Amino acid sequence: MHIYTTRCIRKANSIVDDPTHPSHTLFTLLPSGKRFRSIRATTSRLCNSFFPQAIRLLNTQN
Repeated sequence: MHIYTTRCIRKANSIVDDPTHPSHTLFTLLPSGKRFRSIRATTSRLCNSFFPQAIRLLNTQN
């Protein structure tokens, strides 16, 4: 699990740093500027996908 979390955080950081990435708009900061806005997921399939998990990991990392 440690390998997955480190690679997931690394990939999410590269998406956040690259404004030309197609998924860059999914990582929006909250007004405080410290945490990312979580993605609404109505199904468990979407909730367990990469983007919501990456945002949760980035929010817990800070």
